[in-house]
Amino acid sequence: MRQDIQCLRGLAIIFVLSFHLAPNLFINGLLGVDIFFVISGFLMAKSLTNMNLLDIHQLLLFYYRRFRRILPLYLLSIILIVLMVHLYLPDFLWEHNNRYSLASLLLITNQLVIHDQADYFKEFFSSSTSVNAFLHLWSLSVEMQFYLLVPFIFLGLQFLKNDYLKLTSGILITGFGFLGFAMVLDKFAFNFMFLRLWQFSAGFVALFWIKTNEIRLPEKSENPESKKFTSPISQDDLVILSLTILALCLLPKEINVLVLRPLVTLATALIISSHVDNVQVLFWKFSRFVEHFNVLDFGIQDIKIHRRYLLRDVSGPLAIDSNIPTVFNYKSNCAILLPVIIVISSVVLHHIFEQKYLELNWKSLVPLTIILICGNVLLQYSIRQHSFWTFTYPEDIRDIVEANKAMLPYSWDHDPTRNECVDEKVDIPISAAYIFGYGACQKGNGSFSVMVMGNSYVMNLRDPIRTQFHYNYSTFRYLSFAESYGIYADTASSQIALDVSRKNVEQYKPDVLFIIAKSSLSLKTPILENDTYIEQMNENIKFYEKFAKKIYILGAHPLYRMNFMNSYLLSLLNRPDQLETFHIDRRDEDKEKRNVKLRFSMVNCTKCHFFDLGHLFVKDEKYLTFDRETKISYVDNTVHLSTEGLKLCEPEFKRVAEEIMS
Repeated sequence: MRQDIQCLRGLAIIFVLSFHLAPNLFINGLLGVDIFFVISGFLMAKSLTNMNLLDIHQLLLFYYRRFRRILPLYLLSIILIVLMVHLYLPDFLWEHNNRYSLASLLLITNQLVIHDQADYFKEFFSSSTSVNAFLHLWSLSVEMQFYLLVPFIFLGLQFLKNDYLKLTSGILITGFGFLGFAMVLDKFAFNFMFLRLWQFSAGFVALFWIKTNEIRLPEKSENPESKKFTSPISQDDLVILSLTILALCLLPKEINVLVLRPLVTLATALIISSHVDNVQVLFWKFSRFVEHFNVLDFGIQDIKIHRRYLLRDVSGPLAIDSNIPTVFNYKSNCAILLPVIIVISSVVLHHIFEQKYLELNWKSLVPLTIILICGNVLLQYSIRQHSFWTFTYPEDIRDIVEANKAMLPYSWDHDPTRNECVDEKVDIPISAAYIFGYGACQKGNGSFSVMVMGNSYVMNLRDPIRTQFHYNYSTFRYLSFAESYGIYADTASSQIALDVSRKNVEQYKPDVLFIIAKSSLSLKTPILENDTYIEQMNENIKFYEKFAKKIYILGAHPLYRMNFMNSYLLSLLNRPDQLETFHIDRRDEDKEKRNVKLRFSMVNCTKCHFFDLGHLFVKDEKYLTFDRETKISYVDNTVHLSTEGLKLCEPEFKRVAEEIMS
C-alpha cells in the first residue's frame, strides 16, 4: 500500500473519530468517510483497469478477493454487536436494533436508513441521536454495493481506446454525479450508493490522471536548452493546498457541506494522483499503526458502539445524544478510556482474527464464512423467538420504566377513543407517506362542526381536544399532513398541503377551525419589513374567515429533541442524578421562539384565538419534560407529547372547548 494513501486513511480515521467523540466541536469530521470513498474508488480502478472482465473467472476472482477481505470480520462484528445490544442495552432499544442488525447482515443498512427517513414516524430510528448500534454500517453497505457495480463500470470503460478517454469519462461521471447529488434531497443522497458514485469516480480520475502523465513523460531531449511550459504552482504546493482543505474537517465551525464535500473529494483525488512519496504528514510510521484500524475499512465509526455500550456506566445522559455530547461532557477518565478501548480492540481483532483468516486458502475460508453466516442466522432467530433474552431492571425503577414504555410509540395509539375516528381515502397530490391522517370521527349530537388541520401535532392532540366536547358537536373532521402549517408555506410540499387544507375548509365550511402545527424553523428567522410569512398568514386567515366562525391556532410550543424518551430512560437507568438536564431552559427556549411569537402577534384576524400549552409545563424557569415526582416522561421519541404530557394540557383543552360551546 502506498504510504500517502495510508496517511490519507489515517487522516480519515482521525476526522471520523473526532466527530464521534465530539460532534459539536468537530462538526465537519464526518467527511472523513468521503476520503475513504475516493481511496476505494482509486484502489478498485487500479485492480480492475488491466483485468479482462469478459473472463468470468477473473470477475469471480475480483469478488472473491473483496469479500474475502471484509466479510469474515464483518460477520463476526455483527454477532458481537448483537450480543452486546441484548446483554447491555435495555429491551426498549431492541426492536429497531434488531431491524438494523438484519439489514446490516444483508449489507443494506443504507437502504433501511433511506426507508426510515422517508417515514416521519420512523425517522427517529435513523437519527444520529438514536441508540442504534448498526447505523454506522451504512457506509460499509455503500462500499459493498459499489463493489458489486464497479466491475461493470470498468467493463464499459475497457471499450474506450485510451486512457485519455477514460480520464474524460471519469471526470464526466464525477461532475454530473455531484450535480445529481446536490440536487436530490440531502438525506436520500447521503445514503444512496448511486448518488455517491461520483466520489468513487474521483478515485478513477486519480488513477487515469497518473496513467496519462506516464504516457506524457518526455523523452531525453537532444537539445538540453529546449524548454517547455511549466506550471508556476509546483506539485508539492498542490499537495499542501489539498492537505489544508482536508484540515478544514477539524474546523470547529460548520461549513456548508455542498461546498466542503466536493472540496474534500477533489483534494483527496489530487493527493492520490500526485503520488508524492516525500511529503510527511504525522510521520509515515503512522501508516503501520493505521493498518490496525482497517479491519472494517469503513467501519471505523464503531466508536459509537464503544461509547454507547462499553462506557454506558461512566458516561453521562448526554452521551446518548450525539447532537449534544462531547468528550468534555464525560468524566475526565472517560475521555482517555474511549480511545484506549478503540485502539486495543482494533489491534486485538487485527492480530488474532483478521491476519489469521487472510492467511487461509479458499478451502478453509469458505467454510469459516459459512459458519459465521449460520451463526448470524441462528442469533437473529434466537433474539426474536427465545425468552432467554430478557433485561432485568432494578426493582426501585422497574415500575417507572414500564410505565414510560407503556406510552410508546405514540400517544394516539393508546387513546381509548381512537377507534371512533376513521381515515378516508383521499385523492390529493400528496405522497401517502406524508398523509398522517385524513378523515372524520364519530358524529356528535351538537349543532356546530369542527375541523382540525395541521401537521403531525393533529394526530397528537386530536383525541384529547375532541374528548372535552363530550360529543357536543355535529361533525368532527381532521387533516394531518407532513409540513402542513395551515396558514403559511415555506417549501413546495408545505404549499401543496396548504392548498389541500384551503380546499377542505372551503368544501366542509367548519364552524370551528383548529390549526394545530409544530411551527416551521422558517418562522424563527428575522422578521423583514414586508415579511413573506406574515403576509401569507394574513392572506390565508382572511380566506378561512369566509367559512369558519371561530379559528383556534396553537401558539409556539417548546421544541423537543428526537429520541427523547429513549435518552431519558437510559439516563434514568444509568445516571439518575443527571435527569434535570433534560428539562428545557425557559429563557433560552423563549428567546429561540421569539420571532415565532412576534409573527403570530402581527396577524390580522377578528375570529382568531391563539391558545398556548407551553405555560402548563413551566416550573422553576424550566419547561418540564417529565414529572419530577413520578419520573414519567411528558415527551415520546418523535417530538410529540406523551399520554402523561397530554394530561397536563387537559385544563387548556377544557377551557377552549367550554369557550366554544358557550
